[in-house]
Amino acid sequence: MFEKIINFFKGLAKKEKQEANTSKDTAKERLHLVLMQDRANVSADFLELMKQEIIEVIKKYIEVDEGAIDVRLTNKANDDGTTGAPALYANIPIMNIKHEMGKEQSEKENKEEQEEVKPENEKEEKNEIEEKAENKENEENKTNDEEKNETEKIEENKDEEENSKKETAKKEQEVEKKEEIPVTNK
Repeated sequence: MFEKIINFFKGLAKKEKQEANTSKDTAKERLHLVLMQDRANVSADFLELMKQEIIEVIKKYIEVDEGAIDVRLTNKANDDGTTGAPALYANIPIMNIKHEMGKEQSEKENKEEQEEVKPENEKEEKNEIEEKAENKENEENKTNDEEKNETEKIEENKDEEENSKKETAKKEQEVEKKEEIPVTNK
């Protein structure tokens, strides 16, 4: 009888452990979902918007069955069996591939690229012209500065020559005055 009571309590303990493991697994799964949504930061509205944009892009190149499209956020399983990072899963049934549309689209894109390149070339040409004009203006300013400096040097040289002539004239006058002074004997 004592054994039956012990077995009864052991059975209760096992059930509690199993329930604890089950609730533990449930809590763990819920935590994974919360973390996945938090990491991906994706609401249901955002996921629907993303789905519509993906469909619009794909529809440019292929015909799809929009009613059968399945786009959802899932957890990617790692090789070791643990839950990995969130992954976007998209199942998009293809009805037909648009070969003609691809050619038209690529011609349109080529034309748009050429039109984009044209303004860039025009901008480059405009920049080159502005740069040449600026360089020419700088050269003219440099030339004007050089001419101005030369003119100033010439004027300085003239002033120096005049001063030199004046000094020479003064010295000559002094020499003449000395010669004019009579020497008197005492």
